Amino acid sequence: MPDPTSPYNEDAFCREMIQRASSLGHEAALTPVAGAAPPKYFGQDADAILINSFQALPLDAALASGRRCAVRLIDSFADASEPDLRAIKELLLQAHRLLVPSQHLANLVRSWGGERLVSLVPYAYDRVRAHQIALVTMRASRPADFQIVTNCHFQEACRPGLELLLSAIASLRFDWHLTLVGHGPLRQAIQDRVRHILPMDRVLFTGDIPHHKFMELLRCAKAYVNPTGAEGFPALALYSLAEGCPVVAPRFGAVPELIVDGKNGLLFHPGNAVSLSEALVTLWSVRGLSLQLISEGIKTVESHNWDATVKAAFKALEEMVR
Repeated sequence: MPDPTSPYNEDAFCREMIQRASSLGHEAALTPVAGAAPPKYFGQDADAILINSFQALPLDAALASGRRCAVRLIDSFADASEPDLRAIKELLLQAHRLLVPSQHLANLVRSWGGERLVSLVPYAYDRVRAHQIALVTMRASRPADFQIVTNCHFQEACRPGLELLLSAIASLRFDWHLTLVGHGPLRQAIQDRVRHILPMDRVLFTGDIPHHKFMELLRCAKAYVNPTGAEGFPALALYSLAEGCPVVAPRFGAVPELIVDGKNGLLFHPGNAVSLSEALVTLWSVRGLSLQLISEGIKTVESHNWDATVKAAFKALEEMVR
């Protein structure tokens, strides 16, 4: 069952599972659910049901079918309210297996009481092409304003990270521009905060934009900043590496499982605006560093391949059914 919010309007994980199933001795079929309950006899001809991402209605239907069901998670639900999180955990822990892409998220699920449900399945991404290295290298070497991009939900849980980012940027002494992507109830408060501490002509609030537009922003940027590292897996950091955009992120959560400081990105101390500011200054000032991070970042993306992901996913499903 595919994730309806997948980038590019295509669930690449489900696509690869379907296409590679027969080579691994299985049959697989895609069953999209677009806001309506699945058919009455949903899942009756299956040995297992796999739901990509937390989806309450499909998960209820999968559990009601009597078949073994697994859920693939990449979200830590860090911005969920306490009542919402309790409801999410209660439903997820009824699944027979939870597929997670990071040790950080595995530990989080274990802390919920799901020790025996966890299977590690790597996160894959295939939008990078090796011949693009020359293109992003040329772009990174051009003199230009230091373009910084970040993405957030503008919710209360994101406030500390946004305040941290604004404080760090306020101390920079070189030309920069900041683009904040996303929408939410906190957006007006953050805009008011920007007016107090930053020049408004250097800050752009885009609201929600399509995934391909966000990729275009990354392609033009000098840095993608993840201010919190609260995700179950830092997917946007991986997408940034694929677009040749250096990543600056905290030593927190699953981030250090993807980003090695000074090799394929820069890490700062969580909650420390001075440390974030120093990382941005380092990226701006050290000659050749951006090119090195871009080159190593592309190697990182290429190591996140579908072969390993699909094999691990089917192995987890086989173990679940047995």
